[in-house]
Amino acid sequence: MSDAAPAYVLEGVSFAYGAEPVLSVERLEIPRGEVVALAGANGSGKTTLLHLLAFLEAPASGRVAFFGEEARAEQRLALRRRVGLLLQQPYLFHASVLANVEYGLRVRGLSGHAVRERAVAALGQVGLAGFEGRRAARLSGGEAKRVALARVLALDTEVLLLDEPLAHVDAHTARRTEELILRLNRDHGRTIVLAAHDLLWAHALAHRVLGLHEGRLVPVSLANVFRGAMAQDGEHFDTGRLSVFVGGGGACGTHLAIDPTAIVLSREPLPSSMRNAFEGRIVAISEEGGNVRVEVEAGERFHVVVTHESLRLLDLRLGEPIRLSFKSTATRVF
Repeated sequence: MSDAAPAYVLEGVSFAYGAEPVLSVERLEIPRGEVVALAGANGSGKTTLLHLLAFLEAPASGRVAFFGEEARAEQRLALRRRVGLLLQQPYLFHASVLANVEYGLRVRGLSGHAVRERAVAALGQVGLAGFEGRRAARLSGGEAKRVALARVLALDTEVLLLDEPLAHVDAHTARRTEELILRLNRDHGRTIVLAAHDLLWAHALAHRVLGLHEGRLVPVSLANVFRGAMAQDGEHFDTGRLSVFVGGGGACGTHLAIDPTAIVLSREPLPSSMRNAFEGRIVAISEEGGNVRVEVEAGERFHVVVTHESLRLLDLRLGEPIRLSFKSTATRVF
């Protein structure tokens, strides 16, 4: 195992459930020691990809390398034990909290006092010290999710895979989980891959964000993905509601992605070279990940990421008219 090797390299990987293809990845490299987010809507392939990375499933085609070693079929069980996976809807046994956290350690052949020590330490990491004797069935949803996370942490694996770790939890649990992810990576160099449907939250936690759409890696501007077709002039993409200038680079495809951080909001027309300018109305403003997401209805519903300073200077308010502009370089057709 090379110290310089990435945690994962996937090449030509595909996966299908029966005759239904759900994942097609030409190449994916996940560096060791980084937090990588998989962003996309429900059904985009995030969970399937995590299962492949956890060696719970084998690809139909392609190759997977793990820390520089080829992941062969006969090694799957051994590789699986080097990875910890937190499911989106984890199952807890009808037993004590401590027994639930100890379970994975005992399956791996550990016994004695060390099992209890590691389980208790993991519960402390997730803020559940003193919960050892409680019955899992009596926990709140957020507490149950933290127990499941503690069960994964107790295994002390090289990689953590977290499927929607903040889904269906309260604000307190969400904050603790965010802090824990950052601490595990910063202080212990843990490689962490997490799935998220919220692009801004993914950007706030991860070193890099990978977009998934219909099983394929796409630009991370998943907040603005529109279906349509290239116009006959080869320079515009027609969504059916808007015609967007994408340039004459010979692009082809049925989807258009626009980077939400590259869209400029203004009250008046801008004297700039931006070929795309649309008038719309602000329909939502929300604070996420240290930035502000502004949603603008302008034929299509655009998501725009701005700073708090921009929000203040433009005095953006719900229901007010606004202009949005962006260059063709902010677009990608796929």
